Amino acid sequence: MKKMLRWASAGIALAVLTGHTMAADWPDRMIRVVAPYGPGGGVDVFTRPIAARLTQTLGQPVIVDNRPGAGGTIGVKNVAEAPADGYAIMSGGVHQPMAEGLYAKRGYDLDKDFVPVALTARVPSVLVVTSSAPYGSVKELITYAKANPGKINYCSSGNGTAQHIVGEQFKRLAGVSMTHVPYRGTAAAMTDLIAGQCDIMFDGLGTSAQQIRGGKIRLLAVAAAKRTPLFPDAPTLKEAGGPDMDATIWYGWWVRRGTPQPVIDKLADGVRTALKDPAVADSWKQQGAEVPDMSRTDTIPYVHNEIGRWTKAVSELGITLD
Repeated sequence: MKKMLRWASAGIALAVLTGHTMAADWPDRMIRVVAPYGPGGGVDVFTRPIAARLTQTLGQPVIVDNRPGAGGTIGVKNVAEAPADGYAIMSGGVHQPMAEGLYAKRGYDLDKDFVPVALTARVPSVLVVTSSAPYGSVKELITYAKANPGKINYCSSGNGTAQHIVGEQFKRLAGVSMTHVPYRGTAAAMTDLIAGQCDIMFDGLGTSAQQIRGGKIRLLAVAAAKRTPLFPDAPTLKEAGGPDMDATIWYGWWVRRGTPQPVIDKLADGVRTALKDPAVADSWKQQGAEVPDMSRTDTIPYVHNEIGRWTKAVSELGITLD
């Protein structure tokens, strides 16, 4: 028995020593940050500045690997199947908890297979419309939709994405019928919204701000609990006579569960340093985003609760994709 205890103690000591050794050596080669959506979308936009800053901080290339498809599950699964060594990282957001209730056969469990490292940004969703839309307010939109069931098309970055689910929530709460048109990514959906091929879109402000400023699309309302400083004259949905919705989008980074804690700590410190960089902070400000004021201790239960919240919401909306 004493021998067994000595062996067990030695094993624990070796594991701790190995973890510290890995952290001391990490990174000694390129790091891959998987963004499970296409270039130009919200996840991509809030990943690249951090990756660029980490390249400087960590002394190794930190590249963004876009792997879109199946509501983000293809990219997440890619990281779930990679070694738990800190060289394959997942950058996603609220979209990932949403996918837990949508894709039963996704091939991973976000709660069990991943550990949140940090939340990187919070940005409000906005209701934007094509510049030629016949409605100038949320009230007029709802009135038009009720008088013309199914005639309004709302575009999204794909089935099962945040834009899709927020659109379905709006339909249910406002009591209107609209037709969902899924695209392969935010960039493609935004292109067709600008062209008038679809009518409205619920988008993260980060990817809509430039188009709003340029007059290519119109901002009807902010789908959040409060107005955004970026467009202070834009009302919230509730203020504009629509449903009381808070569809704030958050973004974050995860690693595989089993990644040595010292490696996670080093990565988390690097992300925090990147978020304090003036260039990164200015980029966030220009997109109406803020850095979440949340400690690492609070991040894990927050993400866990978000999984439960969105799984319930998806079930109530009756959306199934598998």
